[in-house]
Amino acid sequence: MRKKGKKVIQMSNTNPYNMNNVQFTPEGQLKELNVQFSHKAQLGRPVNPNSARQKRLATAPGRKTGRPVNPSSVRQQRLAELAAKRIANGGTLKRGRPVNMNSERQLRLAELAAKRAAGTLKRGRPVGSGKKANTAEKAVKPVIVVVGAE
Repeated sequence: MRKKGKKVIQMSNTNPYNMNNVQFTPEGQLKELNVQFSHKAQLGRPVNPNSARQKRLATAPGRKTGRPVNPSSVRQQRLAELAAKRIANGGTLKRGRPVNMNSERQLRLAELAAKRAAGTLKRGRPVGSGKKANTAEKAVKPVIVVVGAE
């Protein structure tokens, strides 16, 4: 009986007339037509370079568009205070709830870190815990069955 399966086709990379071996290079083929090829997709609607907005942006390239910043707003004042605190503390700013170093959890973590540094920390599950420890103690004796002997 013959097995049915997919037929394997070997492609010859040396045959230039085989179209499976020809790689499409849009840069080379579009260069003949004087078309500029870009791998980046042109998303959105096309830009009109003669529009008033584009002319304004071209004359002031460093100017940001959008809503202007109000320096006397509450948010800007808060951001200025945070920047001042950051400068006063050397570039760092404490955030969130402060850690109580005398809490039970912090004492336990410090003890674990000390054991870890000393190399006395036991890792993993303790030996002899669970069902496997009970079954491992009972040694199973092999049973020999002799057939036809009396």
